[in-house]
Amino acid sequence: MVEIELKFQISETRRTALLKALDPKKSETIQLQAKYFDTPDRLLAQHGAALRQRLEGACWIQTLKAAGKSHLHRFEHNHNLGELESSPELDLSIYEAIPEAQQILTQALGVDAAALKLTFETDIQRTYRVIVFEDAEIEVCLDIGVVRASGREQTIHEVEFELKSGSVQSLLAFSFEWVKKYQLWLDVRSKAEMGNLLALEQTVSPARFEKEFVLSKKESAAHNLSLLIGQQMQHLLPNIAAISAGVAEQSHIDQAQTALEHLQLTLALFKDWNSNISDKWAMQLAAFKHQFDHLQHLQHMQSTLGAFLQNPTTTENLAKDILYAQEKLGNLVKSTQNVHHYLELLTFSLSLHDQVQKQDLKTYAHNTLQNQYRQLQESLNAADISHFESLDVLAQKIKELKFSFPILTSIYDVKNLQKYSKALNDAQQAAHEYQILATSAAYIQQTELEASDWFVLGWLTAKLEVYADKLLEATEQFLVSRKFLK
Repeated sequence: MVEIELKFQISETRRTALLKALDPKKSETIQLQAKYFDTPDRLLAQHGAALRQRLEGACWIQTLKAAGKSHLHRFEHNHNLGELESSPELDLSIYEAIPEAQQILTQALGVDAAALKLTFETDIQRTYRVIVFEDAEIEVCLDIGVVRASGREQTIHEVEFELKSGSVQSLLAFSFEWVKKYQLWLDVRSKAEMGNLLALEQTVSPARFEKEFVLSKKESAAHNLSLLIGQQMQHLLPNIAAISAGVAEQSHIDQAQTALEHLQLTLALFKDWNSNISDKWAMQLAAFKHQFDHLQHLQHMQSTLGAFLQNPTTTENLAKDILYAQEKLGNLVKSTQNVHHYLELLTFSLSLHDQVQKQDLKTYAHNTLQNQYRQLQESLNAADISHFESLDVLAQKIKELKFSFPILTSIYDVKNLQKYSKALNDAQQAAHEYQILATSAAYIQQTELEASDWFVLGWLTAKLEVYADKLLEATEQFLVSRKFLK
């Protein structure tokens, strides 16, 4: 009852080619008409569940779905209601003998099951066939149709790969090939999510935010790393999907940027926890995240410095750079290269890591934290107020430690850990302000300024020196507070 599948959107220029790849002589076509039910306040949707009745051929099938442990896994229970002349009534008694289904409904609905009503409908033509790839049988489904709600409708044109038998790794390897051939982009939004949005007259679900991660002391360092990356992918992919679909709000962009930064830091800082980590992953993610950072810095300058810029040409160039950065980011998130990166990281997060552990989790975590402290101390010793590059290195080390500190210190039994966290927060805030000012100054220096705008660069330089002093002082204060780490 656990379904493993991936869903992709198809570039308009490759839709005909993909349909040909399914080969009409080897595939089947079926019309799928479905009705989705929920409460008026969308309790099922809020809990990541969906309840539908779908006419498949001559039979009505009632299906309960719910989110699984990753974007590949979903709970799914199908019940054949038989051949009926009209759509049947909902039958929740089906789930009384199925504990997992009953738990999903109870958590979502409580005692409000009677409030379920039709919220939207889909009408889909599905072309499908099973393809053997390596050790797996994979059902490829091309869905073309519409979702309807309250007199409105939205078109659907997507392809799904469902693992019928074999390994998840084979499913992902198969997906790699089709992504490359047909310019597919990964979309973790379900038809139920799209239907609910249409019914609510909304275009996008709220941004997905990060969840706190706590190391599992019972598991190896390698396994904890897989769990951490898996959770970070759960954070990243819904926000990336919104950007790729062109419906993202600023919060989706911000959260995707945070997820990418944390993935990149995880792969760079914890790479010795698992020998299967590829060195190229952190570099690829850093390059990808740079585009988010660039857009963020441009937008920050427009909101903070825009009023100070006297020359309209400088202001216009900044606005043009923002539009270009937004367009470039929209293309990058669904590029073949980056979709491959998503799938590689999903593969890693779902792999079983049974390598022999020479050291336990606490030893790995302790060594990682000790190494970061050492690098931070070395960066502080090398920092020079007149040498901005050395300050950039120091700011980066602070950022890295700010990310890893709450994760790694979860293995320690330290009552006053908040004191160390506060000292680190002060250093991180100074580092953040310094980096923003440094980036703004670098951009302004590269711009052909009129004399009237030179004062802006002078103002930035003065502020930069202030925050450089704060960065050095706050870092030194934090390092003094490291007594718990022997």
